[in-house]
This record gives sequence, C-alpha cells and structure tokens, in this order.
Amino acid sequence: MTNGPEQPYRGPEFPAPDGSTQPLDYPANPGLPPPVYSDGWSQPGGYPPPGYAAPGYPAPGHPQSGYPPPYPPYAGGYPYDPYRAAQPAGTNGKAIAALVCALTGLLCGLPAVVGVVLGIIAMRETRRTGQDGWGLALAGVIVGGLITAGMILYLLLMIGLFASGVTTF
Repeated sequence: MTNGPEQPYRGPEFPAPDGSTQPLDYPANPGLPPPVYSDGWSQPGGYPPPGYAAPGYPAPGHPQSGYPPPYPPYAGGYPYDPYRAAQPAGTNGKAIAALVCALTGLLCGLPAVVGVVLGIIAMRETRRTGQDGWGLALAGVIVGGLITAGMILYLLLMIGLFASGVTTF
C-alpha cells in the first residue's frame, strides 16, 4: 500500500511561463501577483492561502466576536434556575385559616380541631413551596391543640362526674 502525496491536491496547476518547475496557482495572471480580495485574503471566498493555519476565533466578549461578554459568576448560593418554579407570592391561605379556626375554637370548641388539621397541612405546604405562613400554621396547631386537649379533658371530667352520680355542677 502506498501513501498519498504530502501536499493535498489543490486542483490543476500549471508550470511557470519561464520553464521553472515551480507551478503557479493563477495561470490567468502569469506575471502578476495573486489578486487580493475585499476581505484581505489572496484566495477567493475568504479562505487563507494554502499552508496557513486555520484562523482562530475571538473569545466571547471580544469586540470582533459579535457576542456580548459572558455574565460574571453568581456571588451567592445557587445561580438562577429558569426551570425551577418561582416561589408563590404572599402568605399561605391555609395557615391563616388554621389560626383563625384555632382562635374561634376558644369560643365554641369544635373549630379548634379544624385549626389543628389545617395547620398541619399548611406547615407541610409552606415547607414544600417556600411560601410564607409557617409560623401562622404552627401557632394554629399549638392553639388548636391546647383547646382540643382542654375540650377532651372537660368531656372526660363530665363523663366521670355523670357516671359517679353527681348531678349538680
């Protein structure tokens, strides 16, 4: 097997008119230098002359690159992620409802249980979404839990007194 020529094939080459063995790339202008095109190269189409390395491309941000400079590195924590959902605005409504139900339970008892349930749901929801209101939900759970515990103790006391036969309260 034989190796190919050392120089790549560049098309038909013609011998010089003076008989030298040095071929010319441009037979139409035997006595003139090769033409220089508008882009500054001596080859048509903007290609550099043969034998030169490929032109390097300017770095981003260089005035000739056509691209703006890259953004500076982010100074804090994690960079902006456009695919992550944005944090919902405002306070969680279930957290507000939990505190209101728990405080209403001071008057009539039963809404305190609803306040505990809503508070637990709101605490999980605010932790998952990053929304405000975790403290309100916690307060609703605590107040509702204390009122519910007081209601259960009062109910057990009444059942115990009724079972013992005490009829005057």
